[in-house]
Amino acid sequence: MSGRLALLVIAVLLGVPALALASHLDPKERIAPADQRKAATIVLKRTDLVTGWKQGPSSNNDDDHLDCSFYNPNGSDLTITGKSEAEFERAGGIPSIVSFADVYVSPKDAVAGWTRTVKPALARCLAQVFTREAARPGTKVTILKQGSISFPRVAPRTAAFRIGLRIAVTESGQTRTVPLTIHIVAVGRGRAEAGLLTIAPGQGLAGADLRLFAKLLAERMRKAGF
Repeated sequence: MSGRLALLVIAVLLGVPALALASHLDPKERIAPADQRKAATIVLKRTDLVTGWKQGPSSNNDDDHLDCSFYNPNGSDLTITGKSEAEFERAGGIPSIVSFADVYVSPKDAVAGWTRTVKPALARCLAQVFTREAARPGTKVTILKQGSISFPRVAPRTAAFRIGLRIAVTESGQTRTVPLTIHIVAVGRGRAEAGLLTIAPGQGLAGADLRLFAKLLAERMRKAGF
């Protein structure tokens, strides 16, 4: 994952160009057409969501990298051979769901990438970067909670994280406060890794929906031969 979905949160909510955080530590890319097609079959489709959701713009950022003093995973020795991403949103852009799929050159590379990136420090780093990037006059971000959460094991490798935050924006002497929750769910099987990142008001996307989408990704990885 190398933090690329995490950077989408910042780009979506704050307009920060994720490309500015590019890093030489990202995995190398040696795209193979067959693996690229497989990755595209795994990500969420518009038909997976109920009425009211629409396809959102893809970031198309190839070099996103999340970097904190305590979380700066090095994947430069790994190789990705296929990748896909799909974003969906409701009116106004929130709630938002981003799903992704990466195919590595070998199961060994996939496990190494997972071990280095999918850990509670991911949520902590995202929260820290988000707070830092939001630092501007009239805007205050308060992190209410962050870390891993319990989640059913829908794939051989499964993990989930949550960040609860509150954004206060003051304009013309008036302050508007918006509570948001970010969920990150990652699943892995064989050479493949997939996941989703959701941003929604209040307590976030319903747990039942998170589980449903994670199961879809896991099943599609299996059907793709991973």
